[in-house]
Amino acid sequence: MNNEQQRYIQVEQSVLNQMLGKDTAFDVVSDVIVAEDFEAVRHQAIYQVISDLAMANQPYDEVMVTDLLEERNQLNDSCCPANYFALMSLVPSISFSSLRSHAQLVKRRSIRRQSIAQLKFGIQKLEDGDNQTIDINNEVMSAIANLEVGGGTHSYVRVGTLMGGMIERIAAAKNGLNKFITTGFPEFDNVAMIDAGNLVVVAARPSMGKTALVMNWLSHIAKHKEGEAVFFSVEMPSDQVMDRLASAEACINLTSIRKGQLDTDEWGQMQRFISGEEDMRLSIVEKKEITIAEIRTQLNRIKRETGGKLSAIGIDYLQIMGGLHGQYKIDNISTITRTLKTIGHEFGCPIFLLSQLSREVEKRPNKRPIMSDLRDSGTIEQDADLIVMIYRNDYYEQKEKGGSAQLDGMAEVILTKNRNGPTGTVRLGFEGQYARFTNHMPIVSDLDMIPNYGSGYS
Repeated sequence: MNNEQQRYIQVEQSVLNQMLGKDTAFDVVSDVIVAEDFEAVRHQAIYQVISDLAMANQPYDEVMVTDLLEERNQLNDSCCPANYFALMSLVPSISFSSLRSHAQLVKRRSIRRQSIAQLKFGIQKLEDGDNQTIDINNEVMSAIANLEVGGGTHSYVRVGTLMGGMIERIAAAKNGLNKFITTGFPEFDNVAMIDAGNLVVVAARPSMGKTALVMNWLSHIAKHKEGEAVFFSVEMPSDQVMDRLASAEACINLTSIRKGQLDTDEWGQMQRFISGEEDMRLSIVEKKEITIAEIRTQLNRIKRETGGKLSAIGIDYLQIMGGLHGQYKIDNISTITRTLKTIGHEFGCPIFLLSQLSREVEKRPNKRPIMSDLRDSGTIEQDADLIVMIYRNDYYEQKEKGGSAQLDGMAEVILTKNRNGPTGTVRLGFEGQYARFTNHMPIVSDLDMIPNYGSGYS
């Protein structure tokens, strides 16, 4: 046993010494450490007995602990020798007020040991040669990240303690300061109230503009919020995504960009966009049939290489992600949506997940989408914090009239689920030629025809 290991063994002994016979000691450390956090097996056994006695409202002094160890056949040389409590009493004592701090030392040492074990485990599996490297890397990184998430904070807070923070939040919100993620569309933001960690599903039929809407959100967040925004393009090549971004930001017709037919004014607009947004905090990942494991790997890499913080994540789109083939598609979609919620909390940012709607929409006279139109909707409805659907009446007018109908440039952004806020419809302008939505609504004469989707909470 080296000097460092000996020192931490003494820390464990000091913690156990201070706990024996102290009625409130277990409550002080129980949310910090568990038996497995102790390095010495005999210390694990002693702490487990203390824990069991405390949970049974029994005293956990030396007599009671010794008795239960003997009852469990653990009071022996192979586990905990009978004279071990006398040996523990010889180590330097600590004060009761410092008990929690010393328990945190035990926890940090435990995390270090477990991290080393996980890394060795990963090396062993990689050396076997029969495992997918990306899967092993993600397994190890997730295991280590979960170690860091563990104890150290109380599991309860009294209402009285929370009231001060609530009043501060109300006052801040009144003054226009809140923690919600803004997307660049104030009317939508006032309804949606998107929080970090939210899973926001954006669903629509093809050509409604769901990719454009999420790209508009991400570019706004990238410019106004700390951290890197990330867009996973599962369907579209990254150069096409870039064309759309430039069209929306520089107000240049997308077709002109794709054909390379920019006039003098448009070249000036393009130059201003390039010089002004060259350092935009937005990364685009192009990968067909990307899996959850690959998404986590890319996010860890981007976070590490761009400053250690992510601001938002977009994924385009769910139904063509990897791992959804075969008879277990519904179960796999459930796994993806649940894991994405975890990833959102892990990286501390919202996830905008694009999704297709079923063809049932096209069969109804009123083609405004509803929740049940989500393809494979059960698990998506359950896991999403917000569900946003897009409807453009002029798209269907053109389709039904063979392209002769006038485009009115209006889009309905329908919030059909909002776990922590109201539902409802927000009307935005849609400028398809620029691949963008806008707060400037076109003038229309029939706003009253749009149904009220309610303002209740879901």
